[in-house]
Amino acid sequence: MEININDREDCTIIKFNKNSVLGTEGVIFQDSILNSLDKGVKSIVIDMSMVEYITSWGIGMLVHAFTTTINRNSNFSLSGVSTKVREIFAKVKLDTIFHIADLS
Repeated sequence: MEININDREDCTIIKFNKNSVLGTEGVIFQDSILNSLDKGVKSIVIDMSMVEYITSWGIGMLVHAFTTTINRNSNFSLSGVSTKVREIFAKVKLDTIFHIADLS
């Protein structure tokens, strides 16, 4: 499976189990975001520790998830973002929008 979902008491962690996010996993990813929010989760963490490459579609997928989560009064953060992906986020100024944290 390309995405692993781990529901914790205080948050849901969604992990990409592959080295690239192309956007093709968008339906599964968005469904997992919506399902978590429907359960009343107040924080969603996207674990990107395996991701080394992301396309514009993948970025769009994350932006959509961010907007959906924020509009439902929940927190959205990214964790384990590689240097290469962080540089891509910086080029499109998303590093100032996304909260990028370490997974604990």
